[in-house]
Amino acid sequence: MYYKNFAKVYDKFMQHCDYDEWASLVKELIVESKVEGKKLLDLGCGTGETLIRLKDEFECSGLDLSGDMLTIANKKLKNKGVKLFLGDMREFNTGEKYDIIVSLFDTVNHLTSLEDLDDLMKSIKENLNPNGIYIFDVINREFMEKMFPGGVYYDDRKDMTIIWEHFQEEELDVVEAVYFVKNRAGHYEKLKEVYEKRIFQEFEIRKIIEKNNLNLLSISKNDKIAGKRFFYIVKK
Repeated sequence: MYYKNFAKVYDKFMQHCDYDEWASLVKELIVESKVEGKKLLDLGCGTGETLIRLKDEFECSGLDLSGDMLTIANKKLKNKGVKLFLGDMREFNTGEKYDIIVSLFDTVNHLTSLEDLDDLMKSIKENLNPNGIYIFDVINREFMEKMFPGGVYYDDRKDMTIIWEHFQEEELDVVEAVYFVKNRAGHYEKLKEVYEKRIFQEFEIRKIIEKNNLNLLSISKNDKIAGKRFFYIVKK
């Protein structure tokens, strides 16, 4: 099961995330792209927080690889007119086409190979309407080095302590995470999770976008919402 333990603590872990700011940025990028149509898919939607903020302006759906994440998202979005799908971003088919697809919070970096990235772009092309757009963000090596000085990220909060150990294994960044989470009884529960990420170079992303006959509209840098990251807008 993918991210079974992380799903239990994800919203608590992300409690300082400014989802409103993320949603505002997505709306700005959509306007910038001049896309027509309002049908939107959040690819890698997690527990649905971004969808909550986009659902009133767009016809929203969400897809995620983690059934545990979707269980939480479903509770938040019940009777809100948002469809949720369990699936893999590398190869998905909801039976519908979209004007806008987004992947946020460096979801694309969770792909572990150039073949995975190529499969993603193939699926994007197949699932977009003509002139539809795909918006995604990625992080770079500098981001990882700042987040894990000395290979460790430590975060001690009132009701949760997080220890992340980071190391590189060939072309992948591997993160072993341990969460100590305070439960209702006042005791701490220990949870473990392992993540793999790939740092894609701009030229690699450009090459795969071009290979799949998609058009790169823009690349923009943002270092205000969650560390320095790069937002791509791709058009079919």
